[in-house]
Amino acid sequence: MTKFGRRIFYRKTTGEVLLIRGEAQGDVIESTIDDDFGFYPEIKALDRDQVGVLQLEYGQHTEDFALAIAYRVDPATQSMLFTFPTDKPDDSVPVPQKPLADQVAELKTRQDSTEAAMLALMDVTTKS
Repeated sequence: MTKFGRRIFYRKTTGEVLLIRGEAQGDVIESTIDDDFGFYPEIKALDRDQVGVLQLEYGQHTEDFALAIAYRVDPATQSMLFTFPTDKPDDSVPVPQKPLADQVAELKTRQDSTEAAMLALMDVTTKS
């Protein structure tokens, strides 16, 4: 079974998402980038040198797209940034963030480091 992920077309200078060609699976044929530029009116007339293309894996960032209130591409890293709703009333403008899976992985790495440091400290204090 064929599977392909979202294809994000964005303005290279700002990261503004111009078009998201959706993901699909099954008996489908994936379009080429040239096909997309010829087919979608949102990007058809644009200067291709000014448009970046980010190809995602099938299922990549599905939860982020479902939960986000906005998204864009970071032109420097060519990775997705998502703006999620906030329950903090003093946050008038939510800040774009890395995908949730990346944030969780970073927190896990920090937690593992903290636990290792605590165990090392406990080992030193018990030997004293």
